[in-house]
Amino acid sequence: MSNRNYLRQLALGFFLIFTALNLSASVFPSKPIKIIVPFSPGGGSDVITRLLAEKMAGDLGVSVLVENKPGASSIIGTDVMAKSAPDGYTILMTNRAITVNPWLFKLPYDTAKLTPVMQLVGSPLLLVSSTKAPFKNLNELITYAKAYPGKVSIGNSGVGQLPHLAAVLFEKSSGVELTMVNYKGSGSSTTDLIGGQIDLSFGTVPSFMQQIKNKTLIPLGVSSTTRNPALPSVPSISEVLPGYDLISWFGFFAPPSTPKPIVDKLYQSISRALASPDLKARLNDEGLDVTALDPEKFKKVFAADLIFWQKFIKDNNIKIE
Repeated sequence: MSNRNYLRQLALGFFLIFTALNLSASVFPSKPIKIIVPFSPGGGSDVITRLLAEKMAGDLGVSVLVENKPGASSIIGTDVMAKSAPDGYTILMTNRAITVNPWLFKLPYDTAKLTPVMQLVGSPLLLVSSTKAPFKNLNELITYAKAYPGKVSIGNSGVGQLPHLAAVLFEKSSGVELTMVNYKGSGSSTTDLIGGQIDLSFGTVPSFMQQIKNKTLIPLGVSSTTRNPALPSVPSISEVLPGYDLISWFGFFAPPSTPKPIVDKLYQSISRALASPDLKARLNDEGLDVTALDPEKFKKVFAADLIFWQKFIKDNNIKIE
């Protein structure tokens, strides 16, 4: 084959690929979209996703289904999405823990190759205590924990999950020694916290909001540097421990190599859903701050978080036993 013919066929090949991608994007979506949530029903990610799915379905004109695939620190659900066709019909809604897992587990997918679609919201974690604990605020907690090293127990949803990492950061910032109690999920830890079997726990604001309203748990502090509008009387931990700052985020991802036109259509639909006044008000009531980062900005945040957690986990010798 002559060089001229080779170049002509190569150009034709690129043209056909480009045309196919634009055609698929122009007719997208033409069938139901599935959003995978890699956590159990009822958690923060699940609540947000179900609110969005209804809005997206009306906007896109197709069903938008939510499927919970919990397990293995969100790896099971993420793996299903990562190995799906890069056509926009299977996407993932997850939280910042997706940038932690590569440094703790041997994963069946390459996290860095996933396609960021949109960062939806940011949310501080909330430190809550049992009503049976011998302290009622942050200063009392720190004083008590220093007087009785290791006596204060703090539950989490698993080693390496954000509540666990927030607890590690709290120990480092305050100089106290806590007893970590690791659970397989947040449901069991919350039950034990209400029952007084453990003293403390970190979690998202939405996951504890009902217990706070029912006065079965006591909110001690939020992990952002400012107070949360949904809980204005609850101090930020940084008011007592300057510099303490740990924000969770929730965002959408698509499989590796998902074409940009499809990513853009998903982003635009989610943006329109987030712009809905009733949805925005509901998210704010849950203590969530709408960030709505576009794919390019979210990609930068995603890459920076991968670097941050790699160092944090190495520096604190955090390992899955």
